[in-house]
Amino acid sequence: MSVVRPFDDVELAEALAAQPGWSRHVAEAALDRARRIDADPLDVLAAMDGADREGPYRRAAAFLGVQYRNDITRFLLPLNGDFDVDRFAGLRSIRGQIEGKETLFLSPGFAHLRGLAARVGEDGGLRARLCIVSPATLEGAIAQTNPEPLATNALQRLARRFPLASAHLDLPMGARVGFVLAMTALTGLAVAPVFITNLAPVLALLALVLALPSGFRLWAAFTFERNEALRPGKLLDDRQLPVYTVLVPMRDEAHMVPQISRALKALDYPAEKLDIKFVVESASPETVTAARAQLGDRRFSLIVVPRCRPYTKPKALNYALPLARGSHVVVFDAEDLPDPGQLRAAASLFAEDATLECLQGELVIANAPRSWVARMFAAEYAGHFGVLLPAIGRAGFPVPLGGTSNHFRTETLKGIGAWDAFNVTEDADLGIRMARLGLRVESLATVTLEEAPESMGAWVRQRSRWIKGWMQTLLVHSARPAKLLADLGWSSLIAFYIFVGGMVLSLSVHGLFLVTTIARLLYDLIVGGAADLWTVAGLGTLLFGYAGAVVISIIGLDRIGRKDIAPWLFALPAYWLMAWCAVVLAGFELVFKPYHWSKTSHRGLGSSSLTPTPHRAEVPHTQTTQ
Repeated sequence: MSVVRPFDDVELAEALAAQPGWSRHVAEAALDRARRIDADPLDVLAAMDGADREGPYRRAAAFLGVQYRNDITRFLLPLNGDFDVDRFAGLRSIRGQIEGKETLFLSPGFAHLRGLAARVGEDGGLRARLCIVSPATLEGAIAQTNPEPLATNALQRLARRFPLASAHLDLPMGARVGFVLAMTALTGLAVAPVFITNLAPVLALLALVLALPSGFRLWAAFTFERNEALRPGKLLDDRQLPVYTVLVPMRDEAHMVPQISRALKALDYPAEKLDIKFVVESASPETVTAARAQLGDRRFSLIVVPRCRPYTKPKALNYALPLARGSHVVVFDAEDLPDPGQLRAAASLFAEDATLECLQGELVIANAPRSWVARMFAAEYAGHFGVLLPAIGRAGFPVPLGGTSNHFRTETLKGIGAWDAFNVTEDADLGIRMARLGLRVESLATVTLEEAPESMGAWVRQRSRWIKGWMQTLLVHSARPAKLLADLGWSSLIAFYIFVGGMVLSLSVHGLFLVTTIARLLYDLIVGGAADLWTVAGLGTLLFGYAGAVVISIIGLDRIGRKDIAPWLFALPAYWLMAWCAVVLAGFELVFKPYHWSKTSHRGLGSSSLTPTPHRAEVPHTQTTQ
């Protein structure tokens, strides 16, 4: 087809369609779908061929009679150091050189092609200076040729916006050592029942440490009926949906790529409006290769994060964030199986309520039958995400987010400094920071299936990282208590210290207190034939501490149809003893390896389906187009 003579949209789409034998039919279908879902016809055509997203752009270059490239990295120079990295996602063109000749690398939209055709027909020199590329090719080249500004932004974004709010700048050695010594001294009181006769003062303090987090959980359980997670009143149809970015950070997880890819392809969201980015550390070449194998699908792209300290998940997320094209962004881990409707539900809620800034999806453990550790983890998650977090969000208290299925407004996330690259529990820190800034966080009534560690060793390593991150979060936000109080107010301040501080301290005290109380009980029974008052008081303190966790776990398990796991809650004391081991390791690492990221390995969930799920109310759903 000559680009000089007039042509209509159908003829243009026909020239870009992949199937020449019936390209007019494809062209008309693509234009119709583009109108119905408010998308660019080029994106629709790219989505039609799941194995060749480059096809429409390659054919667009042939149609215009200009160059086409699917790799332009070697032709580009880094952008000016003053260039705002947050503009990277909006770039549709960039200048470079091919064989010494200045070239404009352009990723055009469908409407842009008509004007280009006229200009190329009038200006023969433009044809030689123009090269058509796909959006994925352009994005990949920009990321690869500008690693320094992206890495600098990943490390410094938070500090630039909120000085001394980072675990890197506001977590000196003295504060870390002082915290661990204070925690050790408090833990030492747990051995008092063996040596002290008058235990009233000691028990009062230990009861406070153990009882406050339990009381917080019991409050959530008693208010459960009025604290349901949010559901949209009506789901947006495909035309109303915005572009949504999905970030999938991975390291040494090549075997998990097929599972997460299948799960993300199953999302009830137009492929043309999905911007799914595998964010992979360069030190994981097998994972990079596995992710590249998925890139024929236009939904997927790959961001390779260069090796630089700290080697953390939040650093990788921050590196990729400036390239996010979506109005909203969500994080999924490689082992996740999100409910296919999760993104549509989140987008609908964001559209309904402009005050919502973050939504936390419910995490449900899918591999509970594999080990008792996984069963206990499943019970814990059922109570935490199904009962406790919705109560905290509805009360307006700071919500310590989970590490996955967090949905954000992209501009808000960028504006508040995104994740702390140096905090190894970056999700909890971000939730507290959002509360301090007056941003509303709520729970979302959709499920993501997760895989729990199945061995005690793997569980302790993972939990020690979480606890170390809670310690970091507690220290960073407590560095200026007057400012923290001014930001949160008294009720949220107390909730923060009960939830974050109380969880850390209660776990540190529990292990020794349990052992010494049992030892004193046995001594009383052997020597005196009966337990004395203080031993009974110690046992009562322990039982009350367990009560909150047991009650919210039972409620949570009932919600997701897994009451069969409830009997395993009798093993809660042993489970918390494992947590005490994790606290000891976390305290050691806080002092000597504060930014070390202990990676959790996963087997995969295999043929697990998205059941069981919590009971959901019906939500009106406008018919979608697939």
